[in-house]
Amino acid sequence: MLQGIKSKKEILLRHLSVAAFSFLLVYLFYQSYYTWGVIPSLWPDWGMDHPFWRAWAHAAYVILFLTLILSPAAKLWHPIKKFTTWRREFGIWFAILSFGHGYAIWDRWADWEVARLFGFEYIEEVGGYILFRPEVGIMNMMGLVMAPMIVLLAVTSIDKAVKLLGVSSWKWLHTSLINVIFYIAILRGVLYLFYFFQFSPPNWREYPSIWFLYVFLGMAVIVVLLQAAAFVKTVLQQKHGKEKRGGLQVAFVISVAVMFVMPILLLLGTVAYFDSRSIKEAPMSIGQSSTQPYVLIQEESSYILT
Repeated sequence: MLQGIKSKKEILLRHLSVAAFSFLLVYLFYQSYYTWGVIPSLWPDWGMDHPFWRAWAHAAYVILFLTLILSPAAKLWHPIKKFTTWRREFGIWFAILSFGHGYAIWDRWADWEVARLFGFEYIEEVGGYILFRPEVGIMNMMGLVMAPMIVLLAVTSIDKAVKLLGVSSWKWLHTSLINVIFYIAILRGVLYLFYFFQFSPPNWREYPSIWFLYVFLGMAVIVVLLQAAAFVKTVLQQKHGKEKRGGLQVAFVISVAVMFVMPILLLLGTVAYFDSRSIKEAPMSIGQSSTQPYVLIQEESSYILT
């Protein structure tokens, strides 16, 4: 077998272990957003659903992080190589948690309505759809784009798929798609954690703090740094006959690695710069009466933001 595991019992134990860890993450994230360190007066307006679907998403991201760091870390530190066979279990449970998040959004946010899933509401008075929540539409559209890729990775995570596709083709497929998913998830996370839930006019809505923002970005930086470092080590260790590595080659390889890391570093720097300079309270000239929590009221068949 590709994993080097012949015992079905061992595979089952691995899945049970990763499943237990995954659901523990969901529970801990949920508690962190609903019970620990939040402002209680804000949460009645949000309800229990928002921290619930957020917990599934963030737990899935942690599992994705573990899936991505194992291979480059093993290239840098050989003892980690024995853990790389866990990538399959982590990948499958990343898919399960991702679809748990998707189902929570579909069931508890969209109420099984496609239009609402993408931020629209049908208004009988005007005889058409109105875009109430564009940020919701953007987030869920990105999730919809990722969904087929996640399904494809999950269904090809079996040895039979490796045999049918060939090892090199299978590795190309999984390496390509998992990195595409990673970067879409990063962009989606930044939009969600930083842009869409900021204290901003005209209503100066107050949002519960999201402590995971910088942890999320830090994990992304770790993934890319490990990948870049593994790339440098792999290239510089390659043998080119009796030729010695020249200074130009070393400089070029390091430059490539730096450019590989640069997008994530620029993203982190931009978020950190503006987050540290964004106001967290309404200006005194606006008055305290205009500061209000985020309230979503369902009136008949439409959602109205007040």
